[in-house]
Amino acid sequence: MKTSLLSLLATGLLFVATAASAAPAFDHDHDKDLRRQAAIERARYEAAQRQQEQRRIALERARYEANQRRLEQDRARLAAQREAAERARWEAQHRNDRGHSYGYNHR
Repeated sequence: MKTSLLSLLATGLLFVATAASAAPAFDHDHDKDLRRQAAIERARYEAAQRQQEQRRIALERARYEANQRRLEQDRARLAAQREAAERARWEAQHRNDRGHSYGYNHR
């Protein structure tokens, strides 16, 4: 009897604790609900949201364009390095060339 009573009490306690933790927290921002705002307040709020979205888009665009400029500069730098290395390789290969005799058939 004592065990079943304790079991029933533990079950009730767990049920109450679970229900309390699953309940949503109190919403302190209920005044920001668009259905409760006047038309002027709603228009002001929506304008602020649009302005914030436009600012975010402008920042993303600026970041993207800066990234593209950086990539283009990197490509140009790598192309210049590649060209300089190719020129150095060619000059090293042809440094000792003195015509097409290759050391024989001298006249």
